Amino acid sequence: MSLARKFTVFVLTVVLTSTLVTGNLLVAAHLTVLDPSFVNEAVEEEGGYEIVEDVAVQAATSEVPPEINETVDTEKLVRDSVNQAYLQRQTERNIERLYAYLHSDTDTLNLSVDTRPLKENASEAVEAQVRNATIAELLEQTGTELPGPVNQSTVERLTANESSYEGVRSEFRQRVRERVLDEAVAKAYNETSNDEKLYLVIPDYDPREYTEEEKAQMVANNETEIRTALRDRIEEERGDEIGEQVDITLAQVNETATANTTGSDGVEAAALSIQSTFVEGLTNTNMSYDEFQSDLNASKAQAAKAAGNQTRATLDNQLSNQLDLTEAMGPEATQGLEPVRTGVTWLDRMAIILPVLALLLIGLVYFATRSVQTVASSLGFGLLSAGFPIYLALGFLRSFAEQTVNERFATMEGDTEMLRTAADLLLGLLGQLFGRIGAVSLAFVAAGVLMLGAWLALRAGAIGAEDSEDSRTAREAATEAAREAEAPVEKRESDDAVTVTATADDVGTVDDPADGETEDPLADASEGADDE
Repeated sequence: MSLARKFTVFVLTVVLTSTLVTGNLLVAAHLTVLDPSFVNEAVEEEGGYEIVEDVAVQAATSEVPPEINETVDTEKLVRDSVNQAYLQRQTERNIERLYAYLHSDTDTLNLSVDTRPLKENASEAVEAQVRNATIAELLEQTGTELPGPVNQSTVERLTANESSYEGVRSEFRQRVRERVLDEAVAKAYNETSNDEKLYLVIPDYDPREYTEEEKAQMVANNETEIRTALRDRIEEERGDEIGEQVDITLAQVNETATANTTGSDGVEAAALSIQSTFVEGLTNTNMSYDEFQSDLNASKAQAAKAAGNQTRATLDNQLSNQLDLTEAMGPEATQGLEPVRTGVTWLDRMAIILPVLALLLIGLVYFATRSVQTVASSLGFGLLSAGFPIYLALGFLRSFAEQTVNERFATMEGDTEMLRTAADLLLGLLGQLFGRIGAVSLAFVAAGVLMLGAWLALRAGAIGAEDSEDSRTAREAATEAAREAEAPVEKRESDDAVTVTATADDVGTVDDPADGETEDPLADASEGADDE
């Protein structure tokens, strides 16, 4: 191979190597930072959405409306609503839209958050919390004021089981009866004279033996005994009347609780309905435990539904169905993406240009040498040079990147646990990035080794030996055919030369026939002419 050809091959190999190095980095970029699927998968695998969820829950909890905050467990509500699945869907969609804009697949940057699933999740979470809460917990969370005869202990005992329910009702009726009796005793005590009172507690009482002042003092001294005696006489003489008064009192309590539910709606109406059910369970002597539980569950379901609807209505008033993140970014941030978009567009173009350029360079190497061996060696050297140095440098670059991240996060102020988690996430993403680059570099190295192995095999004759033998045979056959084609021409030229030489030697000399010598052909010709 001439010196000029060797220099040409050297230059083409250097340019091919530079092209393959750039191609290696470009392939790694398209498989990592320029690929939305890689970003989404890396964030998910490294637990990035857990961090996003914690941050979102903390931010959203402080923004929950007071009317919702007073009804349910706020943090649990937000965590049920702003869950990882919702955050992942919204994040992945916006990442895909951002990359579509950067890759010039769309001319408009459209980053937004669909809040409709959030609203639906929030309303369902509120409804579920209310439905799953015990009555005591629900009344405590809502801050509902229980009617006079009902307290937390009463609620728990009424809802425990049937025997407890009947026991509470019996105790409550007895308390009402005692109150009715107390009222009857107080009325009788005020309406009876001192003499009548004293007749109840002093045997053989004679009103004539005492003055009015003495009688008044005696009544005051014996008030407890007098009231007890009045209670015993009223129960004995007016038992049925007292029972009727107890029923009237229970009915009045029930009517009052029922009347409070009119004119209200939503959560308030549901809470009042629960109150009314408890009061009816205490006051309605005909209400069985099963009926009480059925009404209570219906009121509870009503409260859950009302709470969910109220949450949805509140969120509808405060949040639109779509949050425009692009608008929230502002024009400056949007314009700042333009240089990035231009760079990504050129990287996309280079993904087409570099393979074409590499093929062109390979073709030029073959055109300059007409040697497959040279092409294999140039390509193998280029691939090996494009992959091996980058792979060796990854260890240092990864160590340097990890050290830089740890140092930066160590100097930050804030929640230590949150910062450590964020640092771990970033380190995980960098690890996946370097891992992908390493895999691409190893692929280049493997291809380079394969091409160099093919070059060595061609050089040793292990590949293409039969083809070389066939080529040599063909060349020999062509050479033999050329020689055979030239042979008749050489023979004729040789014969002509011999003839000319013989004629020159024999001109003017004719041997005597008698002596056996050849006659002169010119004389014979003259004699033939004379005879004619």
